Amino acid sequence: TGDAANGFTITNTITGKVNIPVTKVWVGPEATSAKVTLYADGVEKDSVTLNAANNWVHVFSNLDKYNNGTEIVYTVTEEPISNYDSAITGDVATGFTVTNTNTEKVAVDVTKNWVGPATDSVTIKLLADGAEVESAVITAAENWMHTFSNLPKYAADGHEIVYTVDEYDVPSYVKAIEGTSSTGFTVTNTITGKVDIPVTKVWVGPATDSVTVNLYADGVKVDTVQLTAANQWKHTFANLDKYENGREIVYTVDEVLIPGYKTKITGDVQTGFTITNSKETPKTADHVNPMAYASIFVISLMAAIITMIEKKKFAR
Repeated sequence: TGDAANGFTITNTITGKVNIPVTKVWVGPEATSAKVTLYADGVEKDSVTLNAANNWVHVFSNLDKYNNGTEIVYTVTEEPISNYDSAITGDVATGFTVTNTNTEKVAVDVTKNWVGPATDSVTIKLLADGAEVESAVITAAENWMHTFSNLPKYAADGHEIVYTVDEYDVPSYVKAIEGTSSTGFTVTNTITGKVDIPVTKVWVGPATDSVTVNLYADGVKVDTVQLTAANQWKHTFANLDKYENGREIVYTVDEVLIPGYKTKITGDVQTGFTITNSKETPKTADHVNPMAYASIFVISLMAAIITMIEKKKFAR
């Protein structure tokens, strides 16, 4: 500008163009679309809808880099998406990345069942993809129920977290876990235990060669053993289940009848059973042949008749 009289002013104004890529990243399931807006020095310049059809990528192209010699500051924002947090990283030189992280929460219910008497408490642990993330002590005061709440539904890499539960071991119980994170889990503890039951044979009188002893569980025969002098008239029914479906089994024994002996069984499961056989003593009552009585009666009757006849003859 200017002239020869006033002088000339030569002004150089910087120019340039810029392309700004924007990429969409999902942490969690994708929405159908996302709207991204471009701003130049805080003023809306352009917008685009990103979706699967354009691979969630767009380039704002051929943009002025300067305004009156000042480099324009370009930024982007995203229209809010329900259940997602939005984080924008990057710059004009490298491009912008808009990351949406799912914020949905889930809850996992746990119910405790006992088959057998309950303990004071149990500790249930919550696992996320197999790793323990939380635990809870459950007691009768909570009706043996608990809810793990406010849990993230998706992991940082976007996959849905698989929640499971486990229980710290309870002595003398076995556990069974059923259910899913969506329907709730049921943890069932069933009481277990083994018992050994000794049985001893005692003779009052001469011993026989052997005896047969039967073992009953709730009235049903479950085992049999022959006791003899060779096994010292003793046996132990070993490694027997103490419970069935949480109820203690009632074990009893009996002995196959031995002629000439009376049987007495004492003891219980805890102390063992003792079976005592006592020899029966025959009764000593007199035994008279009925025919002998009849013969004596007939003879006496005949004697009485003869005596009466003789008396009549003498009287004549």
